[in-house]
Amino acid sequence: METFELEKNIWTENDFEQMGWHDCSIHAFAIDSDAYDDFVKCDLLFDIDYIFKWVLTEDKSRYCFWVAPSTLIFTEVTDLKFQYASGTSFLPELEISNISRKEKIYENGYKSWHWQIELVGDNFISFDSTGYKQIIKRTPSYMNRQVLTQTERGGINFDCTPVTN
Repeated sequence: METFELEKNIWTENDFEQMGWHDCSIHAFAIDSDAYDDFVKCDLLFDIDYIFKWVLTEDKSRYCFWVAPSTLIFTEVTDLKFQYASGTSFLPELEISNISRKEKIYENGYKSWHWQIELVGDNFISFDSTGYKQIIKRTPSYMNRQVLTQTERGGINFDCTPVTN
């Protein structure tokens, strides 16, 4: 089995082009307004399993994955919108299909991003934010599935302590 070397333990909006969240599971989310005193902005936190790498097995019959629990934090969030309906054909899990962004420049020169998190089942989360950081909480594990169990990931949490390399 190959090994996986973690390039870094904190990723930001500067790394957006290198990152992909397809098939990453969201276990929980939270809105944190403690960092701001104007009650207009907040941080939006996601407790996710981040898939670092898809690996085709030697017999080419299936994929295995390098997965790590992570806290994804979008900063100074405004204009938050959710659309979510589980329907009857699948469990009400939150799984990311894609994350996209468009730069926003205001008349006063202030820059921000409009983010769209596309979820499985025509669901989405959209908002404006100045950026993000993604904190890797544990060393990636090699698995035959894309999601960690609660025990493997240390339960649901928004820990911001990065794993040490």
